[in-house]
Amino acid sequence: MLAVGVLGLTAALTGCSTVQQAAEDAASSAVGEVADAAKIEALKRVCDPVTDGTLDASDITVLSSLIEPAEAAGVPSNLLDPLRELAASGDAAPQAAVDRAQQACDDAIAAAG
Repeated sequence: MLAVGVLGLTAALTGCSTVQQAAEDAASSAVGEVADAAKIEALKRVCDPVTDGTLDASDITVLSSLIEPAEAAGVPSNLLDPLRELAASGDAAPQAAVDRAQQACDDAIAAAG
């Protein structure tokens, strides 16, 4: 009888461990999904000022304010660097730089899903 009790306890503990692992896996997955969604949203927002292929003073102001939050959300620096260049150039942003940033944004947004 004691052996049955020990086996039952072992099975119950193993079951709890499995449930705990499943819960931890689900929580980790949910956190990852939220982080990915935040990154995609930050990417879209930081790219918005260049999506039409033009850049004016108000676009530069918006762009400048969104670079740091986008970086914090995990947007890659290889995308943010051309946007930083545009933000730093002010109204004198060369059209070629705007075009490069627009293409980089288009590619990144398409890849993000």
